Amino acid sequence: MYLNFSFLKTFYPSLLQGARLTLIISAGALVLGFFLGIIVALMRQSKSKTLRFIGSAWVEFLRNTPFLVQLFFLYFGLPELGIHTDPIVTSILALGINSSAPNCEVIRSGLLAVKKGYYECSYALGYNSFQTFRYIVLPVSLRLAFKPLTSNFINLVLTSSVVFSITVNDLMGSSKTVAARTARPFEVFIFIMLAYCVFTFVISFVAKAIDRRISITL
Repeated sequence: MYLNFSFLKTFYPSLLQGARLTLIISAGALVLGFFLGIIVALMRQSKSKTLRFIGSAWVEFLRNTPFLVQLFFLYFGLPELGIHTDPIVTSILALGINSSAPNCEVIRSGLLAVKKGYYECSYALGYNSFQTFRYIVLPVSLRLAFKPLTSNFINLVLTSSVVFSITVNDLMGSSKTVAARTARPFEVFIFIMLAYCVFTFVISFVAKAIDRRISITL
């Protein structure tokens, strides 16, 4: 047994294209999951029992069902209802919806951490409830939630490797094709593991730099 990475000379364009697609899917899912997380967090903090119930049910359902099942439901189940989507769009939707549950809990924790004094100061300055939330509470809570949100995004990038199962030719899908064509799965998947490590290390490095600039202490 010896290592042979010569396949990179021939197949690196395919792997780079797969990496690019992984980043596109992850970025799209990040945006969707972030805004859904804010909406669901606000629902869970609402005075309305109905909205609180819907928000809680959303989170519990997503946290207690496998992501692969959710992905297959969207890709194979929705066409039965006449709703047809592209595999890449389906991947972004599935990842975004799935990540909204942990994002909701993190953002909600940030909202709960904002002290009563912030509200009182805001009202004293003449802000109404919406302005208080928009300009005071939400920015502070998101700063507090930034670090755990980064962890959720890293997990999202790693989870995106599952979408190859619905024919998406992402980094994982490309690597399976290369492994089959070269008969060198050991070397191929060593390379892919290193590639995912690079993704997550870069995200962590950038996130730490941002966190140092925006971190606050209540």
